[in-house]
Amino acid sequence: MSGAGFGKLQFWLPGWFYFATLGVLFFFIGEWNRAFAQLDGVSEVGHSYQSDARGGTETAIGDTGLAHVRQPASTVSQGLAKFDSKITSIFIDNRWQDINDASSSAVYYTLAYNLGLVMPLSDRFGLGLAYEIGGWRTRFVDRYNAPDFTNPMTNSYTYSTQSVVGNLGYRVTDSIFIGAGPKLQILDIGMNLPSGPGVLQVPTAQAVGAGYQAGVIYQATEVIRLGASYASPNYFGGMNFGQATYAVPGATPMVGELSMDAFTSPGRISFGISASPNEKLKMAIEAGYLDYGNTVLGSMNFQGLVNNNLSMGFQNFWVMNTGMDYEFNEWFSGSIGYVFNTMPVNPSNMVPISASIVQNQFTYGLRFKHGRFWTGFAHIIGVPATLTSNASNHPDLGPDYQNSTVRQALQSFNCGAGFQF
Repeated sequence: MSGAGFGKLQFWLPGWFYFATLGVLFFFIGEWNRAFAQLDGVSEVGHSYQSDARGGTETAIGDTGLAHVRQPASTVSQGLAKFDSKITSIFIDNRWQDINDASSSAVYYTLAYNLGLVMPLSDRFGLGLAYEIGGWRTRFVDRYNAPDFTNPMTNSYTYSTQSVVGNLGYRVTDSIFIGAGPKLQILDIGMNLPSGPGVLQVPTAQAVGAGYQAGVIYQATEVIRLGASYASPNYFGGMNFGQATYAVPGATPMVGELSMDAFTSPGRISFGISASPNEKLKMAIEAGYLDYGNTVLGSMNFQGLVNNNLSMGFQNFWVMNTGMDYEFNEWFSGSIGYVFNTMPVNPSNMVPISASIVQNQFTYGLRFKHGRFWTGFAHIIGVPATLTSNASNHPDLGPDYQNSTVRQALQSFNCGAGFQF
């Protein structure tokens, strides 16, 4: 591999250590199979622990076993096979205020995880595989439709995903790498939405979609590396919710079939540049554009019990990631970073139970390595944000949502482990 600063570790730990590490990771998978997570608004910061620690930069670095999720060409930019893992704990403070009073959503202690592998197949080809889970959920008490205060109606929103990604990379020359591959996504959506005098109770349903990603890395000099990647939207044939209920206090609930037309989940295009002036230091900056407005987060076309097009308020937005890694010695390295995204939510269509409005985040992390094994932690701090609905294009969602202000803060603690082989 060309390029300074992307060196290889030199020593092995005992073989039993790797099997023990894998056992712990698969225990976590079994325990939290239905985990939820939310990072920068509704978009991930990075896919690996190392990327999270340095502000999400990986498009022009590609130095981990999970980097190929965003940059498929990274499968051939590494000299050894790598297994990487990340477990993420999310803490969210979500509050809102309407024209009458204020409340908080119940946001659950949440976990997510990422598992990834890259391996060289030959001097020219490399393979990457990854499994990831994420999403988020919130819950509010609906004060306007709650005559029975011992058992009030609630408004809620659930959006969770599981993704499987495979990529094949090719070394065109010593300085140009390309890669591409398919991705499969399982998406769960459910909600309790106020509508007029009642609440539309939509059970959680599941759909399966697919898409692809492609990328290129150019090692311009021994110091400078450029990268670009594209992840298509995932295309879903539709979603069948089964029996949904429209409940009005004091009246007989209306029950009927509910489905949603074909839809997509968001895609992304990214561009980045990294510099590694010596073996101890890596610096990178990248920009990404995310297509949320034209997806299921921007528009849901319901059919059946309800026939309308509901917007959850999300729009297309930009993300900027920047950060650096520095190796203090042969055992320890540190990272810092900063993430900024334009507002993911359009205030004229904002629905507080699903609004995600944090725009600025600071990241840092510390990593320990020994031989071919590493472990570490990262902390992501979201700066509190506020957004007020202007209610100009809202459907009839009641006074809670027509004139509301959302205040949101979040942070996450990530830990990771991995090894080369």
